[in-house]
Amino acid sequence: MSVDTRPAGLLAGRRVVVVGGASGIGLATVRAAAAAGAAVAVLDADGDGAATAAEQARAVGASACARRVDVTVEAEVAAAVDGAATDLGGIDAVLHVAGVMRGQGLDVREVTAELWSQVLAVNLTGPFLVAKHAVRHLTGRSGVLVLVGSKAGVLNGSGSVPYGASKGGLHGLALTLARQLRPQGIRVHALCPGDIDTPLMRRSLAEARANGADGERVAEIEAALGRPEDVASTLVLLASPVSDGVVGTVHTG
Repeated sequence: MSVDTRPAGLLAGRRVVVVGGASGIGLATVRAAAAAGAAVAVLDADGDGAATAAEQARAVGASACARRVDVTVEAEVAAAVDGAATDLGGIDAVLHVAGVMRGQGLDVREVTAELWSQVLAVNLTGPFLVAKHAVRHLTGRSGVLVLVGSKAGVLNGSGSVPYGASKGGLHGLALTLARQLRPQGIRVHALCPGDIDTPLMRRSLAEARANGADGERVAEIEAALGRPEDVASTLVLLASPVSDGVVGTVHTG
């Protein structure tokens, strides 16, 4: 089978679920996947935002649907993933982008157990639950699962103790799933971008300032923020047949 390697045809005929698709990298990914020819299901805790993202996908001619989901609640994750499979007629790729950034600038002694648990619930338990319930839909169809982590979890640490720990854990989760699921024909990746200009990142930097972080350092980070569209392009590439020979962790700027 020949594969159309032009951006507009990379995902032709493929059914893609974007978890966390209402804003930031997720929204850019919904747009990019739709433009690449995919049918898209948008899952997000922001139901209205997910619906708006699906409308944008349909505006470029893609088939799209939206479902609200709290990724920390297993019953909701199972229902949303199964519902997306029904809406799309199957699933070829799941791109998990959902996450939170809290606790920026806090000393470890200031991090409460509650904050720690909240961040890990979304950033680590969430992708675990999505993967758990996506596997049965991806098995036997050369399925793809991409978990979006961060360089903060694998290279240079983070200004937030719970965030850095959660992304390090997500990286380990992806590597373990890649090993376990490869015999089932499922390709698993951790995509680890640097700091990206998203509403989530902007709020995180504002929190860092409020918590007494070095203002010059925060300004340096702001000046060097990457584009969500660049990460989205990499996600589309990983979800496509062009990347069938790619394995493991992928880093972006």
